Amino acid sequence: MAYENIKYEKEDGIAIITLNRPQALNAISHPLAKEFEDALSDIEKDDNVRVFIVTGGPRADGRPCFSAGGDLREARPADTRKPEDQAIATLEAMITGKSARQGPGATTVMEDLNKSSKLSIAAVDGICTAGGLELALGCDIIVVSETAQISDMHLKNLGTIGGAALSTKLARRIPVSMAIELCCTGDPIDGKEAHRIGLANHVFPPDKLLDGAKALAKKIATMRLAGIRLTRTTCKAIYDMDYNLTQRFQDACFAALAIGHEWKPPLGGGQR
Repeated sequence: MAYENIKYEKEDGIAIITLNRPQALNAISHPLAKEFEDALSDIEKDDNVRVFIVTGGPRADGRPCFSAGGDLREARPADTRKPEDQAIATLEAMITGKSARQGPGATTVMEDLNKSSKLSIAAVDGICTAGGLELALGCDIIVVSETAQISDMHLKNLGTIGGAALSTKLARRIPVSMAIELCCTGDPIDGKEAHRIGLANHVFPPDKLLDGAKALAKKIATMRLAGIRLTRTTCKAIYDMDYNLTQRFQDACFAALAIGHEWKPPLGGGQR
């Protein structure tokens, strides 16, 4: 399909989704969310794609930008549910893992990312705030440019906390005290600081960011697909299981990967 709000391309076992609303700082609108969903659906069906990158196109003035978050200019559907039904939906969401919020937009994008079985890399430069940070945190790996400006403006600008579990996900990536400070002040950090505190895996000069993200994605894409999926799954299991159960789960995944697969030592006689 033709895309108006994103750019979508594939090369060498990786896919790249570029948010492309230069006049709106790549804000996540309902149409953008729908196009993002369609691109992810294509990625899921394509066995040649092992890894995908999410990044943002430049602003109208040429400066870099990841995303300023959800598009606040859009009319949001009124929640016509009774207060009792809203409360029940919230409680049910705690069990099902689905969002209790209604309507498309940034929340839909986060849920699509959570459902994806492919490994994702966020390549961040320029503004990355609010729903843009939620989007980055929804990816498995974050790489940044030195000139990235990462923040959470929800409390500062709107008097509320971020949706899509922003503060929770942020506190799982970096020290809790730093997550509290970022969310409560709205102060931005650059790429070097994001890397220093563990939010980003790598930091690159601005003109090397996408090349760095592609190099990392292509390295991962050469690995066995089932192994990538289960490595990702077992690493994330620490959030939902206790220590002993994570070990048993990893043992089960190891056994599953071994079925019908002949192990071959690396060239040069490397150790197992």
